[in-house]
Amino acid sequence: MSMISSYNVSALITSALESEASSELLALLLATSARRRRCELGLSVERAAALAGVAVSEWAALESGWVPTDDAVLESVAEVIEACYLQLSLVAEVSLYNQQKTAS
Repeated sequence: MSMISSYNVSALITSALESEASSELLALLLATSARRRRCELGLSVERAAALAGVAVSEWAALESGWVPTDDAVLESVAEVIEACYLQLSLVAEVSLYNQQKTAS
């Protein structure tokens, strides 16, 4: 796990909360974080999915806003994007909460 990537996840959370981001933006926080970090690492969607052990369609869904509720999947994603699992799970919870908020 890279300290830089852990900092990046923390910075994303902090900047989203400090900017009083809309619920719609916070609902996509996990998607944005995963896509940004995958691109920083130079990974294709196909390669990231293979490394995480998920289908390409699942990784694409993740980057489109799907929030995995299976801890094993979220752990695999964290490993692939070299992020701290606990921080990424917090990002996932923020996203899920705001998705439910905007749906109601």
